[in-house]
Amino acid sequence: MQVSWRGVVMALALVAFGVTGVWAQQPSKGNPVTVTGRIIDNVCWLTMGQKGEGHKECAAGCDKAGVRMALLDEKANVLYTLMADKPFVDPNGLIRDKLEQVVTVKGDLYQAPGGQKVLAVKEVQVAKAGANPCAAKNPCAAKNPCAAGSKK
Repeated sequence: MQVSWRGVVMALALVAFGVTGVWAQQPSKGNPVTVTGRIIDNVCWLTMGQKGEGHKECAAGCDKAGVRMALLDEKANVLYTLMADKPFVDPNGLIRDKLEQVVTVKGDLYQAPGGQKVLAVKEVQVAKAGANPCAAKNPCAAKNPCAAGSKK
């Protein structure tokens, strides 16, 4: 009996692709988390550093244009992309009336390729006073008392 190396290689390739295909189709599981931060729009914050109460009207315009909002944990300096917790749901639906406010979000955290953090929003509440003292400050102001090393 003669072994065809071409057949063996082909069979191994099919097995490898089949196994890889099964792994690629497995859904990832999110970890339940509670995160406090500011709801921001990615376009204005990433390109111009705009955020805060003075930017609320612009953020609403970006929301109407379809911009995906994000949650910025200003204490930990972590940005979470926000998404709905199920398909065919407006990803900004639960946070729309809280744009540029400091909120506490409960949901499932997913680690996307490249280290991106994606938070599937289940519940949103305006954060209690004092939850993030620096978040209420306008970083665009000439003086930012929350900046490192700054004292008043």
